[in-house]
Amino acid sequence: MRIAVMGDIHANLPALRAVIDDVAKIGADALYCTGDVVGRGPHPNEVTEELRRLEIPTVQGNWDEAIGMDREQTGAAWTTAEAEADGNASMNWTAEVMTDENRAWLRQLPVSLRLAPAGRSLYLFHGSPLRANEYLWSSRPSRVLARIASDEADDLFAFGHTHEAFHRVVGQAHFVACGSVGCGTDGDARARYAVVYIGDPDIAVGFRSVDYDHVSVVRDMAAAGLSVDLLRQPPAVHPYVPTESTRA
Repeated sequence: MRIAVMGDIHANLPALRAVIDDVAKIGADALYCTGDVVGRGPHPNEVTEELRRLEIPTVQGNWDEAIGMDREQTGAAWTTAEAEADGNASMNWTAEVMTDENRAWLRQLPVSLRLAPAGRSLYLFHGSPLRANEYLWSSRPSRVLARIASDEADDLFAFGHTHEAFHRVVGQAHFVACGSVGCGTDGDARARYAVVYIGDPDIAVGFRSVDYDHVSVVRDMAAAGLSVDLLRQPPAVHPYVPTESTRA
């Protein structure tokens, strides 16, 4: 069985459609989403409606919870005060343009999902099993992942939030960070997602990077008054410490 896992779409409709087309092209049996449907990008309603239309199983990311519950902060970590200001501007703009129906859909998303593809236990969440805004970076010690595997006892853990794409095996458990659909890196705007091959008894994981019409997204960002850096600014490994000038 072959399943696709995507996340951190961040309101980027062309990137989402490119990934959905690619998933169909490779013949995946199922597609799941690890959250952060909205925020950063210029198409929050369109992306939400596409996921709803296709009935893609989706968990709630920290941006989704913040917009759905009308929070003042997303809980995201930023590298600089300027990046945080851009993020706050995106949050405020997204809250203004989201329809009540789409906001309600974000609000009701589950914080995690357990599924059983091909008889294996798959645990989907956004940040960590404990908190949507906790970052499971690739640099986290194996003991952290081993504790999760021991507590949850699943075969496969799939998540997002860091925008990283990596696969680690800890004991018998597979941990898959699925990359970001909507946010590329500086110099590589492609949408990324994970493909998991579930066999008997082996599990194999690969990652795909997909081209899309990035120029049109930049144009839509500008029309919305959003910083294009939001589409290539990765989360902060360590939050910046505000100086006296940024506290003022």
